[in-house]
Amino acid sequence: MGYGDLEYDSNDSEYVTYTPFETENLLLRNRIVKSATAEAMATDEGFITEKLIEFYRRLAEGGAGTIITGFMFISEKGRAMRNMTGISSDEHLKGLKELVKEVKKTGKDKWGRIKFIAQLVHAGRQNYPFPDPVAPSAVLEATTNVMPRELTKEEIHQIIDDFAEAAIRAGKAGFDAVQLHAAHGYLLSQFISPYTNRRKDEFGEERAKILLDIMERIRERSRIPVLIKMNACDFIPGGLEIDEAVRIAKLLSKAGYEAIEVSGGMWESRLYTKYNVVCQNVEKSGEAYFRDYAKKIKENVDIPVILVGGIRSLEVAEKLLDSYCDLVSMARPLIRDPYLPSKWKEVKVSDCKSCNKCLKNISKGPLACYQD
Repeated sequence: MGYGDLEYDSNDSEYVTYTPFETENLLLRNRIVKSATAEAMATDEGFITEKLIEFYRRLAEGGAGTIITGFMFISEKGRAMRNMTGISSDEHLKGLKELVKEVKKTGKDKWGRIKFIAQLVHAGRQNYPFPDPVAPSAVLEATTNVMPRELTKEEIHQIIDDFAEAAIRAGKAGFDAVQLHAAHGYLLSQFISPYTNRRKDEFGEERAKILLDIMERIRERSRIPVLIKMNACDFIPGGLEIDEAVRIAKLLSKAGYEAIEVSGGMWESRLYTKYNVVCQNVEKSGEAYFRDYAKKIKENVDIPVILVGGIRSLEVAEKLLDSYCDLVSMARPLIRDPYLPSKWKEVKVSDCKSCNKCLKNISKGPLACYQD
């Protein structure tokens, strides 16, 4: 992917990447976001461990302006994997408060405190190996060959309540905001995708309804800022495409969401694309492989857009900011080196090779870099 169409002045003494940025309710000390990644460092019950605290302590020391946690389950039935962090019960609050305390204590510099955001998720039909997978519609999940059960409307309303309760719990724990995970084929992503949502009721007629209802329910009890991570494209026949994603993004912007992080793909995408579109090999795809999708959404909404997907170099980040997105988000490079943001001006490019061993090994043990 070339970048000849983007303007960049390498002689600039000040990098836009390191300038503060203000959303409606958040002042961010720079434009660098640590994107959510499953950590597999909690206990079996979802409680915080010292290993998880240390993981985020190092990220907080590393210089990113914003950290988004790995996805946290909002209900027992919403688990996506083992050793996943929980935010489904007040019993989780003690550990979450300790995690937030350590990150806030560590992540402070002359530009202010780091912003720490809790990502909330329900796995839906992508809950292997747990029983009773559910989805908006009963559509076979082809990578696991599992047929989910279609949710009843009563269950949907309970899930809406569960997301709202989790957001309120995040506020009590001290998080600055929450992010709903509506990407990568998890439940909220399943609702906005025409491939997985074939309902004939109001939750199928307007597939974004669940996102609008969650926001409304949160606002009944809390003013915590709510961000969202959503697919711009499912990369699957009959799935979500960019024009529909833009339409939904407009609704979310009007509904009061704080920012949109743009991503793409679900588990089944690999059956059609021959690679995992969520975690592409940057040497083949180029950096910022979702950039054109992000730009289309940015041109149509009044809230900030965060771009994730293969960003490795400071030069590319500089080219993207303001024209394609407002904030740049990274995961694998910061798993490789959590201190990259503080080094980026000197090293210029992360040495992360997109080998994806960090993610391939997540089912076997805690998140870590396994690059040779």
